[in-house]
Amino acid sequence: MPQGFLERLQQGPVLGDGGYFLELERRCLGSYKDGVTLAVLDHPDGVLELHREFARAGAEVLQAVTWGVGAIEREEELHRTAVALAREAAGPERYVAGTLSPYFGKRRPQLSAADRREVAAFFDRRVGQQAAAGVDLFIVETFHTVAEASIAIPFVKQAGIPAVVTLTYQEHDVTRDGLSPAEGAQRLVDNGADVVGINCHRPPQTLLPLARMMRKAVDVPMCVQPTAYDLEPGAVYNREIVVPGLWTTVEPRVLSRFVVAEYAKEAASIGIEFIGGCCGMLPYHIRAMAEALGKPVTLPDRERGYAVGNE
Repeated sequence: MPQGFLERLQQGPVLGDGGYFLELERRCLGSYKDGVTLAVLDHPDGVLELHREFARAGAEVLQAVTWGVGAIEREEELHRTAVALAREAAGPERYVAGTLSPYFGKRRPQLSAADRREVAAFFDRRVGQQAAAGVDLFIVETFHTVAEASIAIPFVKQAGIPAVVTLTYQEHDVTRDGLSPAEGAQRLVDNGADVVGINCHRPPQTLLPLARMMRKAVDVPMCVQPTAYDLEPGAVYNREIVVPGLWTTVEPRVLSRFVVAEYAKEAASIGIEFIGGCCGMLPYHIRAMAEALGKPVTLPDRERGYAVGNE
């Protein structure tokens, strides 16, 4: 087994994997109609293969495909199987991350006492099921409010597992509960997060400026996981992936491996310790990032000039 995740972060950037949810749908392993994450139960070989592709590309952390799981009859089986698949691909040298997704998300920027109890029960169950399956860390990701993300943190900490907590920003540079990146990061740290950061909805060019604000505000390790989709003219976030129905009519343009390699180097240069990707980030992107950061890759690319030191 690798050393503790938080200790490993102190030794230099750790490379995460990419996006599973939309890619599994694109590969026709899951569907929006039935639930994309059901691919774990219905097509485990396909999920395992995607994990293996990210591992071959150089990812040091593989995320169990547990994001976005709602209240389903087979949720415990799904969580157990998802962690097992990630672990099989990870082998002894990589970390496996459990994931927690929002319960209310942007639908409720303010939570009542009843809302908080409902959210807490949801996170308690999700953390317990994945912790029992044996994850090395939790990525609490794509949260629109600090308030909702903070409810998850105690359950992760009680399980004795590092908590990586990432906020998401769409058209505004504040959370849905009105906090700037710096304020949001500090609040998460105050509430017990071990690692804080930003993920999804924005590609590197509009996500990294917010990450710089966070980096100046907190001393704990940081995580960034941008999308790998280009922006439409005048946009600051990838509207196509969040508007119902639009995804099926407008396929977002994917960023090149060269753009993603530059993102990885820039993230490392500003002191980001956990560098990964979200929607649209595919294994070949992760391979470019690994080579840009000087990390080993099972199947190297040809020399493309984006390695560290090649400007």
